[in-house]
Amino acid sequence: MRDFRNQFTAIRSTNSPTHLVFPGGGIHFYWQAGFISYLREVGYDPSACTATGASAGALAATLTITGVDFYEATDLALRLAKEAGVWDRKNGLQGIWGPMIHDWLDELLPDDAVETLCRSKDPPESNLTLLLTPARNLLGPKRRVSSFTSKEDLIQCNMASVHLPWFLNGKLTRKFRNRRHIDGSFLSKSSDYRSHQDDDVREIIIHHSLDPKYQKRRMFDFVDALSPSGIYDMLEDGKCYAKSLHEAGLLDGIPKRCDTR
Repeated sequence: MRDFRNQFTAIRSTNSPTHLVFPGGGIHFYWQAGFISYLREVGYDPSACTATGASAGALAATLTITGVDFYEATDLALRLAKEAGVWDRKNGLQGIWGPMIHDWLDELLPDDAVETLCRSKDPPESNLTLLLTPARNLLGPKRRVSSFTSKEDLIQCNMASVHLPWFLNGKLTRKFRNRRHIDGSFLSKSSDYRSHQDDDVREIIIHHSLDPKYQKRRMFDFVDALSPSGIYDMLEDGKCYAKSLHEAGLLDGIPKRCDTR
């Protein structure tokens, strides 16, 4: 997983279109959820941006662009985890996380999720790009997917992007459109997340490693099964960090809900 702490300079005030970057971060998905929740609460419309995500960041990007409420998403995730006995299992999420994520996305995403991703119809253009790592070429270029045929196709792409070998469902790889993949954030570079269609696009990188509070975390704590209170604390941390950027004027390029542009 790439360190994004040196990429903060990508955030700047400009009138250029805004591209949201959601690198992978495992359980720190909830930090990203808090960041986006703050944007919505103060009147920004992140769904009007373009976004690229990988691994857990793919989930965050997908829910952001489709307009899913992150508090509802968190409540549902905790309910599913309780029903699965996650906090009573010796291995926590290991081996059961994959099916839980599928059911979670299936319930959260609207039936017209694919239609909500299209920012233009002629030609068809999607706001969302997800990164996958082809299993046959782990060191090669990422597979970038931005066209989806159905809600289930979108879910399956997320499942391929988030696939940690063995951990999610006991399998080494995840098949998507007849090709096998692993976690989309594996050996990812900051350039993998960039939109290549417009050099003038400004990027806002949404990753917990940019938050000073999270810069001394353990390397592998991204797969820990946090308590419900720990998860909600992480949401609040993401909101606090977003608030600090907002107060510094570093989020001004994100469209507001009342914008007509």
